[in-house]
Amino acid sequence: MVDLNSLIETLLPEFYAKAPELGLFTLSIVLYGVLIFEFYRFVAKRDVFGFDIEKYKRGTEGITSKIFNFLLGVIKYGAIFPFFVFVWFAGFSFLLFFMAKNLGTSEILTVSVVFVTAIRVASYYNESLSQDLAKLIPFALLGVAIIEPNFFSFKLVESRLNEISLFIIEITTYFSFIVVVEWILRILLSIKFLVFGINKKEIVKEELKEEIEKIVKD
Repeated sequence: MVDLNSLIETLLPEFYAKAPELGLFTLSIVLYGVLIFEFYRFVAKRDVFGFDIEKYKRGTEGITSKIFNFLLGVIKYGAIFPFFVFVWFAGFSFLLFFMAKNLGTSEILTVSVVFVTAIRVASYYNESLSQDLAKLIPFALLGVAIIEPNFFSFKLVESRLNEISLFIIEITTYFSFIVVVEWILRILLSIKFLVFGINKKEIVKEELKEEIEKIVKD
């Protein structure tokens, strides 16, 4: 028969020895998961500045309101959106610096810009699809980190970061490409709403999303 007191005395030292390491490992995975969760939802969201439902529900607007909305759109997607592009592009490039050991810095930057652009295009078709794409690389990295932690080389990442200054023109071109694609998508979406009007299901969907976000924040 098992002696309960002896069992507890045997297990407790082992528990106290392993608990901090296990707790730190668990916390690291959770924090990484939360960070990636917020990041991929951000990059995969079609309307990164929110969706102005009221504008489409009001119907015909005055010329002043139209001019204001146009200028506001130019500011958003001309001045602020490029900053978002920088965050997305830098984020995926940094993750690939760890994963893609067999690719050069130039190739990684190319993959990153193509990946970000594909996510943005997919978001205009279906946000669920864009979210699935956006979380592909981050969670793949997590899987590799858990299974093969020695796979990563911080020296390689450091050397690639030091090479970034050599690709300034290339990076600027990539930024411009993503921004231009986004402008084209926004223009096409505006034309669609102008010609066909906005689908009532989309209004209801956006209203529900806003209500859910309010409840979560509260």
